[in-house]
Amino acid sequence: MEGQKALNDKIKTAIIYIIFTVGIAGHLSETLKPVMITLTPYILIITGLLVLIFSKVLSDKKFLIWFLVSYLITFILEIAGVRTGLIFGEYKYGDVLGFSIAGVPLIIGFNWIVVILGGIGIGSLITGKKISIAVIAGITTVIFDYALEPAAVRLNYWSWLSGEIPLQNYLAWYLITFLITLIFFLFKVKISYKFFIHYLFAQFIFFLALNTS
Repeated sequence: MEGQKALNDKIKTAIIYIIFTVGIAGHLSETLKPVMITLTPYILIITGLLVLIFSKVLSDKKFLIWFLVSYLITFILEIAGVRTGLIFGEYKYGDVLGFSIAGVPLIIGFNWIVVILGGIGIGSLITGKKISIAVIAGITTVIFDYALEPAAVRLNYWSWLSGEIPLQNYLAWYLITFLITLIFFLFKVKISYKFFIHYLFAQFIFFLALNTS
């Protein structure tokens, strides 16, 4: 039984990496790149949902409430950020990431949460102290965003009005991740982070590959 579970987990992990590997190959192909860009929001929602399904969290009421609360927080902060420039800096979203409300694609809040869960997972591998995990999760997502930003701008996910990525953006990523992580622990959610960590790492490799191409 344990052997079968381990095999299933390996297959699920492989699926995550295969999706992003295909994404890398597609973005590096001049022929396929336009198609890949068009598919971006759909791939993000599909892979994110797969990770949630693989992690067996969709039947956990505490998790779902935390997920909804966190989605609303991150989405509202994004709207405030786009409108005021006071949170992340002055930026605006392109039309690549799909349907938007108030200038913010709906997929953004969803991806925020899945990435943060990967950061929480990495923190949990290092320490059992909740505050320390929140600190590590914040640092992890900042590192992720550092890899994400150049590719995201080139692909027209969003653009910075100054033409440069402000330090304020990375500080906001850290503080928001720290806050959402503390809320996560307040809800006393117990989950496996394995697939969230793999998802975060797969996305990280994806953006690094595009940045070096």
